[in-house]
Amino acid sequence: MDTITQALLGSAVAYSVAGRKAPRASVLYGAAFGILPDLDVFIQYANDLDTMTFHRSWTHSWIVHSLLAPLVAWLMSKLDKRLDFRRWLALIWLVWITHSGLDAMTVYGTQLFWPFMPPPASIGSIFIIDPLYSLPLAAGFLAILLAARKRLSHAVMLGSLIFSTTYLGWSYAAQYWITQQTEQALQDQQIDYQHIKITPAPLNTLLWRIVVVDEDVYYEGFRSIFDGNTAFSFTQFDRGMELKKLLPDETYIERINWFTQDNFKLGQQDNMLVATDLRMGMEPNYFFRFKLADIQDDEIIPIAPQQLGMSRNAKAGLLWVWRRIWNPYAEPIMARGSVNG
Repeated sequence: MDTITQALLGSAVAYSVAGRKAPRASVLYGAAFGILPDLDVFIQYANDLDTMTFHRSWTHSWIVHSLLAPLVAWLMSKLDKRLDFRRWLALIWLVWITHSGLDAMTVYGTQLFWPFMPPPASIGSIFIIDPLYSLPLAAGFLAILLAARKRLSHAVMLGSLIFSTTYLGWSYAAQYWITQQTEQALQDQQIDYQHIKITPAPLNTLLWRIVVVDEDVYYEGFRSIFDGNTAFSFTQFDRGMELKKLLPDETYIERINWFTQDNFKLGQQDNMLVATDLRMGMEPNYFFRFKLADIQDDEIIPIAPQQLGMSRNAKAGLLWVWRRIWNPYAEPIMARGSVNG
């Protein structure tokens, strides 16, 4: 999630641990500890692909959190004696592991068990910014900050944490429901696939983007929870996997494959060989696109991965999302052929 939301979650978790002892201080400490894992964005890596795939690694590892929290708790218990060591330990450890746990609910990829290297956790049931999750936490934070000792402030803070946690559960349930429908639709349409990635459209959990990946092709579709019995519609695209053999070294391809869990495509664009993460964005615009090689006179010249810019029109995109939530026949932003069933 975005850093502001992580600060707000940290404040709510910290208040649930230490709010009775030090209400205003607990939310401020919680917010501060809540943003610490995200400071890894300031670490410079060798190339843009490393920057993407090393983000949310060791700073988001539950193993690192569990090893580091006792030391930090001991230091804090010496600096601020309002809380004893055990309460500091609970506060810091819970703020950190809930930070990483929430990030794992997004689609980006969070390495919860670093230095062990299973594929990053990438549940993808909530968008990286979701007002229905964040705003209640903001209300709780402000209530304690402005009137720490009032019963109403206490109720607002705990209520906001309960609401946001319940909303997170709803997002997972909605994703599961859409997944079941998608699998049935793919079976009915006799579409072969290796795996499916289903994520919410921006800022909501009512409209879901579906990416269906096979070895050589992938499909994109959208499904609103209000679509009812409307037939699924999928658009087919080429993955460009034949371009892999043009690269003398597939190290970067293998890392993209590991990080995205095979949700990527290759393409040739403006004399460049480009790898695209299919999980974030929608056709034809994606957040993470990496130039892997130059193509000059039919010769492939590999380079260190460089992230390419993304053309976007946020206003038009959000307006389309709003229309598509309520209308299964809403025209896409750009005309595309589709497969219907």
